[in-house]
Amino acid sequence: QEPKLVLYREGTESGCGNASSAIGPFYCPADEKVYIDLSFFEELQSRFGASEGDFAVAYVLAHEVGHHVQYLLGVSEKVQSAKESLTETEANKLSVALELQADFYAGIWTHFNQKYNNVLEEGDIDEALSAASAVGDDKIQKRSQGYVVPDAFTHGTSAQRMYWFKKG
Repeated sequence: QEPKLVLYREGTESGCGNASSAIGPFYCPADEKVYIDLSFFEELQSRFGASEGDFAVAYVLAHEVGHHVQYLLGVSEKVQSAKESLTETEANKLSVALELQADFYAGIWTHFNQKYNNVLEEGDIDEALSAASAVGDDKIQKRSQGYVVPDAFTHGTSAQRMYWFKKG
C-alpha cells in the first residue's frame, strides 16, 4: 500500500492537524500521506548546512516513506502504546529508535534502487549522509541553544542517523 505525497509551502492541513513549514517533512498515519514542505530543502542547505544535491531530497522522501512502512507493519502503534507508560526520557529513546529505523529503511531503499535501477550518481550517498548528519538532534540543539541535551533527543545524533542509513 503506497503512501500519497503532498507537496506544500508554508503550511497545509493534514490528517494529523495543521502543518507549518516549522515542522519540516513528516508522515501522517491518519491519512497515510507524506508531507513535504518544499522550503525545507532550501533550509536543509542554508540553515542546517547540508550539502547541495538531489539525493538529499531522495533521502528525506525515503525516510518519510520508511515511517509509512513502520505504520503498515504496526511498529508505530506499538511504540506509541509503549511510550504512554514511560517517562519523557524513556519515551524519547523509543522515538529515536523509530527515527533511526526509518533511516535504515531509507538506506535499504537506496541499496535496492541502485541494485535494480542503477540510478546513483557520483556523490549521491554523500548528499544523503550530509542531509542525515545535518538533521541530527545534537547538531540542531547545538545550533539552536548552544548546548546538547541527549535525554531530549527524539531523532538521534548525526552519527547515528548516518550509521543507520549506511547500515541499510
